[in-house]
Amino acid sequence: MSDKTVHETLVAIFRDELAIDPARVHPGASLIGDLGFDSVAFAIGLVSIEERLGLTLEQDELIVCKTVGDITRLIEEARSHADVSAG
Repeated sequence: MSDKTVHETLVAIFRDELAIDPARVHPGASLIGDLGFDSVAFAIGLVSIEERLGLTLEQDELIVCKTVGDITRLIEEARSHADVSAG
């Protein structure tokens, strides 16, 4: 999955699950400052990402993400590790 596809999936999750305007979701957007994330939003986001992308992420990994770009990189790293483990 490309970065663009991961980003598009995040935009859809944020729109559908957290009612965040997709126009506000860009790689540099601050999760807390720009998008208003709180502990509930992080939990909902974690579950939604895992369900939609078939990944297992640790809450501790997601909670340290500061921007949308950070989450994208976390997902890409998790997918890379999953591919290596499967191969």
